[in-house]
Amino acid sequence: MNRFLNLKAFAYFFSILGVAALSCSVAFGQAIDGNIVGTIVDAQGAAVVGAEVSATNIATGVTAATRSTSTGEYRFEHLPAGTYTIAVRMTGFKSVTEQVAVELNKTGTRNITLVPGATSETIEVSGVATALDTTTPQIQTTYNSLQISDSPLTGGGNRGSGVINLSLLDAGVTPSGGIGLGTGPSISGQRPRNNNFTVEGVDNNNKGVTGPLLQLPNDSVDQFTVLQNQFSPEFGHSSGGQFNQTIKSGTNSFHGRLYEYFQNRNLNAQDTQTAAAQRSQGLTPFNTRYDNNRFGGQIGGPIIKDKLFFFTNLDYNPIGIVSSMTACAPTAAGYAVLGATAGVSATNVQQFQKYAGAAASPAVAGDPNCPSTTTVGGATVPLGDVGFSGPTYDNWLTSVNSVDWNISSNDQVRVRYAYSKNNQTDNSGDNGVGYALPAFWTVLPQRFHLFTFAEYHTFTPNVTNEFRVGYNRFTQYYNAGKFAYPGLDQYPNLLVGIGESVGIQLGPDPNAPQFAVQNTYQAVDNVSWVRVSTASNLVASIVNTSPLRVSLNGNAVTMTT
Repeated sequence: MNRFLNLKAFAYFFSILGVAALSCSVAFGQAIDGNIVGTIVDAQGAAVVGAEVSATNIATGVTAATRSTSTGEYRFEHLPAGTYTIAVRMTGFKSVTEQVAVELNKTGTRNITLVPGATSETIEVSGVATALDTTTPQIQTTYNSLQISDSPLTGGGNRGSGVINLSLLDAGVTPSGGIGLGTGPSISGQRPRNNNFTVEGVDNNNKGVTGPLLQLPNDSVDQFTVLQNQFSPEFGHSSGGQFNQTIKSGTNSFHGRLYEYFQNRNLNAQDTQTAAAQRSQGLTPFNTRYDNNRFGGQIGGPIIKDKLFFFTNLDYNPIGIVSSMTACAPTAAGYAVLGATAGVSATNVQQFQKYAGAAASPAVAGDPNCPSTTTVGGATVPLGDVGFSGPTYDNWLTSVNSVDWNISSNDQVRVRYAYSKNNQTDNSGDNGVGYALPAFWTVLPQRFHLFTFAEYHTFTPNVTNEFRVGYNRFTQYYNAGKFAYPGLDQYPNLLVGIGESVGIQLGPDPNAPQFAVQNTYQAVDNVSWVRVSTASNLVASIVNTSPLRVSLNGNAVTMTT
């Protein structure tokens, strides 16, 4: 720890650098909480030194306390996002109380003016004040749980993907379009692959194809922030947008809710173009199956009032769809011709007929999917359209849990765990239309785990520490199924050709078997030290407005102002 012995010298060094640059911005955006800073002054604008300042979370009753410094400044760090009551008491002045919203990843400034009077007299400011961020040029937008649940943009997204859609309300954010691959929107023209996704400060990025891994149900998300431009080093990883979500916590009151998002084919309006195409085929217009039913419940409250809180959310989302395709296959007469043609594998023809079936009649002239005949070994083989359809599903079960423990006014612990289980139909193929034959569809299981433990300790009003460990696990298994092929122990991937260009793939997903296992471990320790110097008014001013942050991450030590 000898690297920390000369922090005072570093503080003065960085202060002098700030003078040389004539400006110094502090990026104190925390990964999973917010800060409130401000200055206490009297009616003449003079600093009030030693004023008692407290910040009380209205929902939990947890209180943090400090005193204004020699320059009248106060600071609260690592406050969970929410609404707080800021109370100021000072002998010779009337007490002041007001409510302030603490936002995720934001250092809000709230200055307070005291007027002479008895301390027993209180000036209460009504309404919830908005604390402006005057410490950094960071462009960010924060959405709270009410906006998340009420916005139409989030309603259509299952498993929490709708929360990310809220970023489209921000300036400089657009749908990805043709900009490039990746998940999520484009930030300032960058590719979506440049985006970074975190949950409670834990890396939630898919290392293989980018995009988020575990997606929280909308109703379990407390706040969602989008950072667009300059942000502190702790939000490294990517140059694009920073998408961070936090999980709801319990309060001093028990709260619960039940919810359901329901959409199916019987409720959806018919697409006019699809209906016209169906009428042209002599069919009565109908909607193909699409049943999306997301429902769940949550409950949260105190285990020990003002001390220990819990929250849990359980969400189940079964999605049923019909996948269909049209391919080209021989008629019954065509299979007879193939069976009598020299050089044609009888086994392949038998397997082809078993799974693809026979066309009822030869294709008509001008059929875009299939010619009426083809030539194999000098013999003419009649061909026709065959249709395939089958039910596919994408079922999600997600559990989100949180525990908050206020050990004392100087120690807080926050624990989060989320688990998601997904089973979906793997119908991938390479037969010209993107689907394998229904007989070869298999189950694709995916599992997601995300855990974080964070401890916050206040050593002095000027020195605080945040310690956090996180773990993210993702598993995915594509299996080739158990399909029998004569003479082999595993069904191969076959593209059975008829003539020069007509054919159907037989066999399971051509990319199976394969699997992916991703484990991400994180350990972060952030030390924040606000140093007030009396050596020089100029240096003192810079040190006060630009606190020194020491971040120990693995073997790397970084110091930023």
